[in-house]
Amino acid sequence: MRTLSNQHLRFAFDPATGYWNLEPASGESRIHEARLGAIYAVETEAGPRRVYWDGELIEAEVTPVTAVPTAHGPADGLRIQARTSDQWHATLAVTLTFLLPVDLPFLLWRAEVENFGPAALVLELVDLLRVGPRFQPRSGRSGLWHKLRSLFWRELDGEPHAMGPAGFLSLAPASRRPARLAFFSNGYQSWSFAGSLQADRSQPTSRFGPLGEPKALNLVTPRIRRAGRLTSDMFGAIGDREHDRGVVAGFTSQREQFSAVEVLLDRETPSLRLTAQCDQVRLEPAQARATDWAYLQFIQLSTPDGLGAYAEAVARENRARVPTHVPVGWCSWYHYFDRVTEADMLSNLRAIVAERDDLPLDFVQLDDGYQVQVGDWFETKPAFARGLAWLAAEIRAQGLVPGLWLAPYIVRSDARLLREHPDWFLRHPNGRRANAGFNWFHWCYGLDPTHPAVRAHIQRLISTAVHDWGYPYLKLDFLYAAALPAKRYDPTLTRAQAMCLALADIRAAAGPETFLLGCGCPLGPAVGIVDGMRVSTDVAPDWNPHLYTPYLAPLLRREVDFVGVRNAVRNTINRAPLHRRWWLNDPDCLLVRDHDTRLTEPEVRSLASVIGLSGGMFLVSDDMNRLGPDRQRYIAALLPVLGTSAKAPRWLDSEMPDLFVLPRPGAGGLGPWVVAGIFNWHDVPRDREVNLRDLGLDPQSAHWAAEFWEGACWRLAPGASLRLPSIPAHGVRLVALRPCLAAVPDLVGSSLHFSQGGEISQWAVEGRRLTFTIELDRHAEGQIWLALPAPPVAARSSERPAVMSECGPGVYSMWIKVNRTAHLSVTW
Repeated sequence: MRTLSNQHLRFAFDPATGYWNLEPASGESRIHEARLGAIYAVETEAGPRRVYWDGELIEAEVTPVTAVPTAHGPADGLRIQARTSDQWHATLAVTLTFLLPVDLPFLLWRAEVENFGPAALVLELVDLLRVGPRFQPRSGRSGLWHKLRSLFWRELDGEPHAMGPAGFLSLAPASRRPARLAFFSNGYQSWSFAGSLQADRSQPTSRFGPLGEPKALNLVTPRIRRAGRLTSDMFGAIGDREHDRGVVAGFTSQREQFSAVEVLLDRETPSLRLTAQCDQVRLEPAQARATDWAYLQFIQLSTPDGLGAYAEAVARENRARVPTHVPVGWCSWYHYFDRVTEADMLSNLRAIVAERDDLPLDFVQLDDGYQVQVGDWFETKPAFARGLAWLAAEIRAQGLVPGLWLAPYIVRSDARLLREHPDWFLRHPNGRRANAGFNWFHWCYGLDPTHPAVRAHIQRLISTAVHDWGYPYLKLDFLYAAALPAKRYDPTLTRAQAMCLALADIRAAAGPETFLLGCGCPLGPAVGIVDGMRVSTDVAPDWNPHLYTPYLAPLLRREVDFVGVRNAVRNTINRAPLHRRWWLNDPDCLLVRDHDTRLTEPEVRSLASVIGLSGGMFLVSDDMNRLGPDRQRYIAALLPVLGTSAKAPRWLDSEMPDLFVLPRPGAGGLGPWVVAGIFNWHDVPRDREVNLRDLGLDPQSAHWAAEFWEGACWRLAPGASLRLPSIPAHGVRLVALRPCLAAVPDLVGSSLHFSQGGEISQWAVEGRRLTFTIELDRHAEGQIWLALPAPPVAARSSERPAVMSECGPGVYSMWIKVNRTAHLSVTW
């Protein structure tokens, strides 16, 4: 055995078998006898033969490597060079590289396969990891029964069922307590399901088949309807909730291939597989192809940021773009949809300017509906007779940034572009255009991003939008259409490489200063290219998925990728670890109107709470002329955007976590506190009781609690839990909690900002006098609640006397007005 180790991990590789082992320094978890594998095809006289490499290595030579420079710092490792057995005169030369970064708690490895035979190969996939009985290599058995069984399993999995020796994945030491396994599944693109699935769940799917599946799924990843047989794109996490142990597994990039994580959640012998999808690319003799780096890390599930180390590794590997400023703006889509007009844009522009002091927005984005057809971008509808450049100039003249929606790689079936350039489109080997799904009441198709004419067309479109029309903010939608499984003009590129090429062409044409927001986009290839990324499906003026009539509600209720607030907030919470690591997360728009909507008041509050706690991009999408003060309150409460994201403490317990907790470090003299969104996702009101330990607080200390939307505050005694009676269906209690400080004035709560403290920039106590400063960068008025050692004798707000009133033992409320900034003082 050849070994590696650092302070976190111990790794061992057996060159005689190709097996490898990994365990943490604590020894509490273990991967034992894992292997690699591959599937490829070779031409023979009898026709194409599918070859399964089971991970066995022949004539393996192992070379230690030290202080290898990586994006993660220096790493020590092993480089293994070997070949596979000769099957049908097809042999692969394999180079494996395993690396342990010196100071970090994860293993990296990659494979490079070279065609060592005399004929070309077609490479289907490379498995970087197979462990557990479900994903072991097939045996050499033959006979009718084996052939029939192989055919059966090929139908389900795309390969025969495992019958070889089984390594194992152990998440905890031997124990009498049975494991409670769960799996975090990350969807392929923006709109795809992301969340934790328990062992009794099967992978969520859609009833819409070819109408909807191309818009949400990686169509190459196996889809098996079996409890506990689950998949994820790029990365996933398998965990034992009973023993608080887990494994994060995936890839640090998708520059070479799209990739999948597959598991079988058998509590006795769970199985795990990591696959690089090679898309049947041709491998000529002596030609080689490498995978992206695979990643594996053991974690403790109860740590506050279980996916954090992985997300940061991906960011380093891809040189992620993370803007300092978080955009705040207005989008036309969710009120006007594709019926938007120039007059609508101007009307809302005027309203935004008129309300700028109270609701300071940065940009105005025109969404779908201005173009004559999806695909025909250079011609606008008559409702935009003065053109897009004129509209951008009008927006800029008001001191706002113009934004524009484009869907550059998808084309509707009735677009002129399809008729004029039929050779630009992705097609199947039988000549049929690759289906990009059913949208806008039409079938849609994807442009081939490897076609030279398409590349020139896309670069011209993006350059025109940015440099000629004047839009430095682009929302780029339906980008998955560039990565559909199909034949390409350049057959040497995988789907992931084609997607990377498509995004690189967009960035090159837009320039480095343009803000690019990805939407409907495969996540992996976009890291390092886009500035922001939609991380959920669209919101809608509906909680559950809705389509035309309530009679379809039972059919749609289980759709996890369909538009609706429920699906949007689920993904926003579950993909929170990506924010400010891979890009700025876009949780989609806040809808606050009380007309033309089926959202209840509690549902609006839940949406606003998730968006605010996410720290991501903030867009509103109502008719700004029709929002009264009671509706504008939901927008104002989230401004300014804090920029940092909350975390779900029990992120592996359910697919829709009901705790979303934002720790605030305190600044300017104000002590630390937490803001917690405590949700009731059920369809009926529910009481909630929360242990303060789940919020990162000491339950043996006294705490102040303040609920933002209802404006209530109270004191929690030492040892008490947080009890919240009758939270409405789909509703929330947004609570700030901070330790009670003896004989010292303290902030209890505030109605000015959802964080109830993030608006305070300075807090100082001298003797019996408290001074503090509020900075909102907007006009506002509201209350703050202060805990004082004694009744107040004087209070001032921006040099004017202020009135305080007692609202509980030792707690006093103070009504204040803020003109962007306010300086306050209280004497007792």
